[in-house]
Amino acid sequence: MLKSLSKKAKNVIEENLSALMELPSSLMELTRIGARLMLQSALEEEVTAYLERDCYERKKGCLGSRNGYKHRTVKVGNGDIGLRMPQVRGPISPFHSKLLPPRLTRMNEIEEIIPLLYMNGVSTRKVKKAVGKLIGKKGLSHQSVSRISGRVVEEFNKWKKRDLSELNVIYLILDGIRLGVRGGTREKEAVLVAWAFLEDGSRELIGVSLGNQESYNSWKGFLEDLTKRRMVDPMLIITDGCSGLIKAVEEHFPSSEIQRCTKHKTENVLDKVLKADRDKVRDSVRKVFYAPTYEHSKEATEQFKKNWGRRYPSATECLLEDIEACLTYYKYPYRHWRRIRTTNVVERSFREVKRRTKVIGRFNDEERALTMLYWQLKELRWNGISMSGDAKAILANIRNSRIESVAA
Repeated sequence: MLKSLSKKAKNVIEENLSALMELPSSLMELTRIGARLMLQSALEEEVTAYLERDCYERKKGCLGSRNGYKHRTVKVGNGDIGLRMPQVRGPISPFHSKLLPPRLTRMNEIEEIIPLLYMNGVSTRKVKKAVGKLIGKKGLSHQSVSRISGRVVEEFNKWKKRDLSELNVIYLILDGIRLGVRGGTREKEAVLVAWAFLEDGSRELIGVSLGNQESYNSWKGFLEDLTKRRMVDPMLIITDGCSGLIKAVEEHFPSSEIQRCTKHKTENVLDKVLKADRDKVRDSVRKVFYAPTYEHSKEATEQFKKNWGRRYPSATECLLEDIEACLTYYKYPYRHWRRIRTTNVVERSFREVKRRTKVIGRFNDEERALTMLYWQLKELRWNGISMSGDAKAILANIRNSRIESVAA
């Protein structure tokens, strides 16, 4: 390996090997020396390739020569490292290192760490302090931290305006989470979120927006934004049963079917039952929503009426209200039922967001709150849905029958 290197690169390696052999006091110091060794060797190789000859090598027709070194400090993931930047004189065009371009003072991984800290609720002052310990004594200025973190906000603003016409959405899940958005008020506001399962089985975050509460007007504005960005009507929209949301969905996506969350419906029924009977009633409700077929589910519904209709008429009425909207998922592929009969996919994401943001309390402004939520949801990794041949055939039949009914 050493035979293929230039003389200067070999000298750099020999000089740094002696430092490595002295057993530095910490692993961080060891990795810092190793980083300097690699970067310095790479710079020497870069100059050799640019001049087309090694140090002290004579070659006709070559312009330019080495002209000493200039000290330069660069911040990397394990601290500041000092480098000797090779200087060149007399070339046809000025020499600029592609490895370390002019005015570059830190490696890219540092700029990736800062937004992660910022979006996880750490203040600019704390980010500056934390990164200062990581990258060396000089650290970063308050303005640098704010500028780098601002790139995440720019990414979010670009994302929320992107065109959605190319997305073939099969299932759209709509739900909201309440967060303390503005620091001057104790009121928690609703952040509206849309997740989608696409035709290829993948899952994608579609929209994030702020609403005063999960009302008809808030959802109307949210869905209007999706339609303005040319999102086609999904085949199925899953909701938690909020009346304002369902009304807004029916207005903006009239050709889409609606699936009410069976988990929310179960909780609504159990709220009207005495504590002593809740386990038994829950089992009866589960037989309705977890039956192997639609016909078995209807039989379980009739059985629920016989068992609990007289003792808990209000719970029975709650179950029967919009029961067909709770059973829409039976029309769709069996392998998808687990993902589309509830809003659990979004609820689990919200639990993770709340866990990470609990230390923040309240956000200072709306933009940061929405950006943070977008960042957290985007970073979560959940499985998509299986798009087998049978599943695709069932979805195609549903789509064709819907087109025929509209044409008729």
